[in-house]
Amino acid sequence: MSGDAARWLLGGVILLAVAALFVAMARTWRARSRRQAEAVPPVPVPADRGPATGSWDGFTVATTRADQPLERITAGGLGFRGRGGVTVHATGVVLHHAGVDDRWIARSAVRGADRATWAIDRVVEPGGLVRLRWTATGAAAATDLDTYFRFPEGDAEALTALQGLATTNDSPQTAGEGTNS
Repeated sequence: MSGDAARWLLGGVILLAVAALFVAMARTWRARSRRQAEAVPPVPVPADRGPATGSWDGFTVATTRADQPLERITAGGLGFRGRGGVTVHATGVVLHHAGVDDRWIARSAVRGADRATWAIDRVVEPGGLVRLRWTATGAAAATDLDTYFRFPEGDAEALTALQGLATTNDSPQTAGEGTNS
């Protein structure tokens, strides 16, 4: 076999291996989303949610299992970082995430809000993320989650509004994470 043919063959094998890797990653992501769909079902926004206390736009950084900032939740469009925000009502929170339907979190499911410095794929200045702790009730059981936001226009009012909804004050801090100021 000539040198050119060997290089083409090697290039083809490498290309095939990379393609197989991408297919495996996509299948794993879909399987993870299916497994999590029962634990984190989408909740549509109710029509009778009342007037908005405030609305803040920015970025949805990640949603993870509570106190496990490296365990990403992929179900229901929560898996990707992107444009998003929150609208706070007296009865709950509407999560906005670009490309997916808005998600409702009833006031009874809000567990707390504080500041964080990092989540699975984002590190910012100390306290630069707002972390919303909430409980999703799925087919199996309740799952506590943390959703991280980045509000470039300032986040003090958003944090205060989200903290005002908390039904309990059980926002434990992950090592080196979170402050309530």
